[in-house]
Amino acid sequence: MVRYTLILLCLLTFLCSNAQNIKVNAKDSHKDFAKTLTNSKADRYNVILNKYDTYIRSNPDDIIVQIYKCKFIGSAYYDEYEDYNLKYDETLDCVTNLVEKYPDHPKVLLYKLEYTYNEERQFLLEKAIDLYESKTIDWDYEDTSILFEVSANFYSEDDDYKSIKHANLAERFNDTLDLSVLKTNAYLRLENEDKARESILKNLDAEQPNWILDTKGELLISLNEDAEALKLYERIKANDSTYSINGNLYKIFKQKGDYSQARTYLVNDTIAPWNKINNLQRLANHDLEYSDPEVAIRSLRRMYTESYYDDYLGLKRLRLAFKAPSYYWSFGEVSHLFVLVLLVIILLAIPYLWVLPIYGLSNYFSFKKVKEAVKLPGDWTLRHFWLISFFYMLTLVILIVAFNYQEELNYYFDIVDYSSEIAEETDLVSANAQLLFCGLLLFFTLILLNKKRLRFVFKTDNSIRQMIGLSILFLIFNGIIIRILGTFIDITDTAEYISSLSAKEEIRALLNEYGLYISVLVVAIIVPFYEEIIFRGIIFTSTEKHLGYRVANVLQASLFALAHFNLSLFIFYFIFGLVTGYFVKRSRGLATGIVFHMVNNFVVTVALFYVN
Repeated sequence: MVRYTLILLCLLTFLCSNAQNIKVNAKDSHKDFAKTLTNSKADRYNVILNKYDTYIRSNPDDIIVQIYKCKFIGSAYYDEYEDYNLKYDETLDCVTNLVEKYPDHPKVLLYKLEYTYNEERQFLLEKAIDLYESKTIDWDYEDTSILFEVSANFYSEDDDYKSIKHANLAERFNDTLDLSVLKTNAYLRLENEDKARESILKNLDAEQPNWILDTKGELLISLNEDAEALKLYERIKANDSTYSINGNLYKIFKQKGDYSQARTYLVNDTIAPWNKINNLQRLANHDLEYSDPEVAIRSLRRMYTESYYDDYLGLKRLRLAFKAPSYYWSFGEVSHLFVLVLLVIILLAIPYLWVLPIYGLSNYFSFKKVKEAVKLPGDWTLRHFWLISFFYMLTLVILIVAFNYQEELNYYFDIVDYSSEIAEETDLVSANAQLLFCGLLLFFTLILLNKKRLRFVFKTDNSIRQMIGLSILFLIFNGIIIRILGTFIDITDTAEYISSLSAKEEIRALLNEYGLYISVLVVAIIVPFYEEIIFRGIIFTSTEKHLGYRVANVLQASLFALAHFNLSLFIFYFIFGLVTGYFVKRSRGLATGIVFHMVNNFVVTVALFYVN
């Protein structure tokens, strides 16, 4: 026992002597002191804090040591693993006192920035930059570089021009600083690939951590600079042979069209036990696209062995069957097809949840007067309501399968870490999804038309002049509704006001990828045509026969509003549906409502085109 006590005393003496050798005014003394806090932490903490206080009393103008004291408080009890600081409040108080005493000191302002966020951070940044530009206080090169580096990161994505400008200033005042990744991403968001390429190709030979080299490699791949990316990955492998770079090497060779070489890197990833399902998933998807059927079936079955839920609907196996129909189906593979068939049956059954109650209510309450007073000429029935409901849900499922099949399976069945797999949706993907959605619904709507229903679609008691005049009045009426809603929801600037009238992101994607004319064709002609037939034609006329005009009009308007997936603008879409439903009864056809809808969507599309 005595021996252990002596050992402990010797250790404490050693630590104390080490701490005593550290001078509080030495550069980054707070870091050296923090390293000594291994045993008797509370006692040593107080001793070191007292050492700082003693020095500061003797040297009250030494601002740097006062900053070191605050940093010591902040680092002494900081747990990196938990990202938690037991002395956070004390640190914040220390920083606040410093700012009150030295509100314009560069190093104090830079330290304070570490503890500010959002609007307060922006205000403090602008104050510091104003002080720098006023030349009333001397800023050394190091502080100036740090200031503009912090600013460049803060304005990243919100103001790319300012971010790039400040990043360049930060690098000018510190020739060892490399903000090429930040600037390259900013140039890419500004769609300036030439500047992005110029930025990322600088300083590639500099010694940097592997994760930064990896990030640069990914940017080089996105800019088709495969040769330079390969050089970086060779350096990473030389630095650390365990660092995973197979995924990015796969991208490089796939981009080159060398699918066989690219596959080898996917195979390498499947050998390691970590993230194995995800890696098998990628290998199977690659083989389905680029490899021989025999190779693809082996990869697919390896994937099935690891996870039954991957390819839950059997669509990958079906795709392979079209390429190589002679391969036998295992029982497990056939069971996936049963799941697919079951999904279709469920989609067919779901519409009964709202169709049967409508039919039952009609019989229960014996709406004889309602049935005798049917005024709408459309001959659609509840069977057609059931069919269009099925077609609508089927369209949504097809969209998911076409664009997000793997991601949705990963999410719902927790197959892999789906958060790392979901890629940001590009305008092209969004636009193509919109085209597929509109094309499918138009096709399914046309299936439910015949000559008699077509006459009802194009029938109206109003002249062309009257319909255009009413459409303009209706558009003004819509604007008034949006303005009223603007008192309850955030519709501030012009762009937001205009785009709130419809699905702005989808329209913008169409405009960006396919231009104004295609967007007008889809949004202002095709969408109003099939939406008016579905809601004011099939749903309205089929339910009116059972529920009467008023209830049926409220029902179709409610479904129309819900179908736009925007609860904040539910009232707007609901009123839109009610008014167009009223003109179905008044004009004895759908043409007036279709024109209303077309004019509204045309104005929105053109306005978004010019606002963008």
